[in-house]
Amino acid sequence: MNEKKMINHTGSCICGEIKFTVNLDEKPRIFTCHCVDCRKKLGGIATIIQLREGALKVDESKLSKHTHNGGSGKTITKFFCKVCAAPLTTYVEKWKVSYLYAGLLDSISSLQSAKNIFYDESHFPFIKINENETIV
Repeated sequence: MNEKKMINHTGSCICGEIKFTVNLDEKPRIFTCHCVDCRKKLGGIATIIQLREGALKVDESKLSKHTHNGGSGKTITKFFCKVCAAPLTTYVEKWKVSYLYAGLLDSISSLQSAKNIFYDESHFPFIKINENETIV
């Protein structure tokens, strides 16, 4: 059985209080999310990376969290820096998955493509999206 190749990355928030390492698949699952939650939380779309369990190493004592109900009625928990409030991850109960905000990685050069999600009713009208297209 072939094991997935994992690559170690580093990252931080804008103020530098949060520093982390994360093991990502060689070809990670990257999404550009247009949902209302991301739009309201960040003021626009978010590029996120699906995390495997235990992939992220961070000092959790430096994080705050906010939990609310998403559109499905299931909870969404956001973890962010206590100092600068930069979002680090979001845990989506509906899928039992955590997502890392891609922009916090020190290097984004290995992130080669992303799939648009939740754009049907919530994307900005000036962004033209082809349902069958991956952002490359």
